[in-house]
Amino acid sequence: MMHTEDREREKQQRYKSSRKHNTAGAMSNTARITAMPFSRLRSQARACAEIVEYCLCRSLLGGNAADRSLRQAFYANRQLGARDRRLISETLFGVLRWWGWLRLLAPSAFVQALHNRQDNLPEGLQLDWSRVLLGAWLLEAAEQAPVAVQIWAEQIELDLQQLKFAEPNSNWEQKRLCLKALFPPGKAPVLDRNMLLPDKVLAQLAPEEAVDPELLLQYLQTRAPLWFRAQVRNVPELCRQLAEQGVRVSVHAQMPQALRCQESSVNLQALTGFRRGHFEVQDLASQNVALICDPKPGQQWWDACAGAGGKTLHLASLMRGKGSVIASDIRKFKLDELKLRARRAGFPNIRYKHWKGKELPVWAGRFDGVLVDAPCTCSGTWRRNPGARWSSNTDINEFTTLQKQLLHSAAPALKPGGILVYATCSMFQAENQDVVTDFLQRNPDFELSAFSCPLDGAASDGMRQIWHWEGDCDAMFIARLQRRKA
Repeated sequence: MMHTEDREREKQQRYKSSRKHNTAGAMSNTARITAMPFSRLRSQARACAEIVEYCLCRSLLGGNAADRSLRQAFYANRQLGARDRRLISETLFGVLRWWGWLRLLAPSAFVQALHNRQDNLPEGLQLDWSRVLLGAWLLEAAEQAPVAVQIWAEQIELDLQQLKFAEPNSNWEQKRLCLKALFPPGKAPVLDRNMLLPDKVLAQLAPEEAVDPELLLQYLQTRAPLWFRAQVRNVPELCRQLAEQGVRVSVHAQMPQALRCQESSVNLQALTGFRRGHFEVQDLASQNVALICDPKPGQQWWDACAGAGGKTLHLASLMRGKGSVIASDIRKFKLDELKLRARRAGFPNIRYKHWKGKELPVWAGRFDGVLVDAPCTCSGTWRRNPGARWSSNTDINEFTTLQKQLLHSAAPALKPGGILVYATCSMFQAENQDVVTDFLQRNPDFELSAFSCPLDGAASDGMRQIWHWEGDCDAMFIARLQRRKA
């Protein structure tokens, strides 16, 4: 019988051998990190499993945002290096992206807690997540899988040569086969693609959009790219400076201030251009909102639900620092963050107001334009935040009630002829078209205002749903209304 020390030596020998000959089969997908010793690799794989479990418990059991839980975990484990953090982040979001299938490989105690709607697991419980973590990387179709997958394969007594990694062009059947080796022989379940979406999601999409479920799922199962918004006029020079610092970008064909990040391994916040406010990180779909608002220099605008202020900054930029933008939010800490961003970008025409969503009679008839970027289910950002797809705290009725209240409260602040823009990062009809229709029925002094969508130039009667495949971006709903002149 083989002793523990002998098994450990055998594992280390297999690890060294595979690293020496990793040119064929599944190992061709495995990153070559030649400087990492076996003991360090095991420590990295164990830390990844522990933090992923923590975030899954916080997200799937506790209903907390996965990205916020991850930040908390990193803060509590500040000894982790950049390589460790990247492995943990990519593994966690890969697990959440494919959770509809991977939950069938999850530890039974976790599945039971999820079924019983427990907030957390009993303390001291030791769970093995190797199959789930390995399964995520088999499905992710990454250019290179981390060498940590070998540790997870060892823990369930599988050799990497037995495994199949998905390719970028793999179809659903090929992806299903990637998980076959992780189930007991002859017991691999039927993995339906609809398992990757929560129940009734497709039924909540607007019928007139005629969304292809296959296309929607293809995009939801891929990582969203990073988009920048240039805040300088000389965009080619900004692109050149970014390239010199290791950040490759390309300019969108229709939106010249929108830059798609092609490749970057640097800390963006450390870049000179970022510190000077020359660009902001903002998704392509989100950049359409301020462009559809179309504010003019010298006007007065109100960003009623400003949050951290990405759209506020865009409004101020389009107004060239002239006129004023009032940014309000119920969360004061978000406004504090916006103040720092506005100071960095050098916008003197932004002011701040704490607002709880109630009527503001002092502001009645004051503004040329009002933007209501309403709180929502954020279903349009599921590519970027896959954990939100499975959140148990998403009550669409609560959101629609709030959205209608915000529109009703903000509308009187407009001058006659003023523009009211309503936006959500949601795919759901109840939060989008239905809210606007309800508002128009209750407010006959407003009407839809036609516009051409900046993304593609397509004409709109006043409402536009942007989909992921239209720009490799988030999904976003935007409605533009106008208050009738007296």
